[in-house]
Amino acid sequence: MTWEIGEEIVKKILEKAPYAEGRVRRERRLEFKIPAERIREFLMIMKENNFPLMLQISAVDWVRDGEIELVYHLMNIELGTHAMVKVRIPRDLDKAKMPTVRDIYPAAETYERDVHDFFGVYFEGNDKMEMPWILDDPERGLYPHRKDFDMLGYVKKKYKILDRFDENKDKYVI
Repeated sequence: MTWEIGEEIVKKILEKAPYAEGRVRRERRLEFKIPAERIREFLMIMKENNFPLMLQISAVDWVRDGEIELVYHLMNIELGTHAMVKVRIPRDLDKAKMPTVRDIYPAAETYERDVHDFFGVYFEGNDKMEMPWILDDPERGLYPHRKDFDMLGYVKKKYKILDRFDENKDKYVI
């Protein structure tokens, strides 16, 4: 199944951003993959092409690849079309950095802080990165949504009074 309007939108955007890959995933759902260093430029192109609303920035931890994938979710309200803009960055904490895009999409401030708290990605230029956000002070810097986060160790440490953590059990329900 093809969605002609979506194909036209993708073609138009790729003409302005030849470094990107883009496709129609299905009706009203577009996907773009771009190099991380072009995120600001690409999001400005998206905004100029009738994607004025940022819905979310989500992250996926690809441990085996040693990368974090950031997905910027944008919306074209007129067409009811959702665009996902994907970039991959190294997951090493000293290299997991991206430029902020909150001057392009003000809602990005909140989403960047979420990704920072839970995945450890630092958004350069967002002056609220260091301010406490969702996690308590002792939890900051633990990045609980990374796949290698030791959830059992964390729960055992935080909730010492619980006695259900038997080291001989193979499986735990937390």
